[in-house]
Amino acid sequence: MTDAKELAFRYDLFITPDWRDRFDTLVNQSLKLPVDVRILDVNCGTGAHSLELAERMRGKSEVIGVDPSAERIALARAKALVKKVDNVSFEQCPASDLPFDNHEFGVVIGDASMLHTAEIEEVLAEMIRVVQPEGRVVLKLTTRGSFDEFFSIFWEALLQVGMADEVWTELERLINERLTVSDAERMAEQLGLLKVESYISREEFTYETADDFLEAPLITDRFLPEWLEILPEESRDEVRQHTINIIERERHEEPFSVSVKATLIVGVK
Repeated sequence: MTDAKELAFRYDLFITPDWRDRFDTLVNQSLKLPVDVRILDVNCGTGAHSLELAERMRGKSEVIGVDPSAERIALARAKALVKKVDNVSFEQCPASDLPFDNHEFGVVIGDASMLHTAEIEEVLAEMIRVVQPEGRVVLKLTTRGSFDEFFSIFWEALLQVGMADEVWTELERLINERLTVSDAERMAEQLGLLKVESYISREEFTYETADDFLEAPLITDRFLPEWLEILPEESRDEVRQHTINIIERERHEEPFSVSVKATLIVGVK
């Protein structure tokens, strides 16, 4: 079984460049953030975007990155030391219980792209609590319509093994679990943000084979366990094999691609 330290390294080496960088690029391309206010980076992972923001400030202010994983925070601190960035610091804490006073930061950025939908509102409420009046809040998340290519194939695999009716309710929940963009905007407004707007990018992830897809750290470390959890344990290997067979049949020796709707919800307190 993969331990927490290995998961942190896998996150840094594979998930950050393959997943997080796309959301961070969307932030960089869509928004002009001030460089003279304190910035909080919630669920900062191994610190790549925190470091980038701090370097952009050129000493005018500071960035604090927080993440619930002690191992990811350790990697972020090590990278800051190696890069000699002294206006950034990292703390371990849950995103739903930030160890800061009200109104501490001029900008709060939060990554909810891998959170379960039920967790997002509490995290966003905390982000809003610690931002200053008229400060900006930026929430990164995936919205409805993500991974639809996989779910179509998964459904066919379940039909082939005769389990489609048995698990349909849970599969439907997985397919529809993510917020729509309108739902996310409405949640932000209900929590008190003003001038709420959204930025969306359809991001495609491409894999040479079915095995490459199902064994990619992004999929196997985060999403696949949740997808397979709706199945009885004794059926998971069979369904997985049928999924592989369908992908290999459908891709016609071309790479297999899935897409997500990367979304920013942005507002002012």
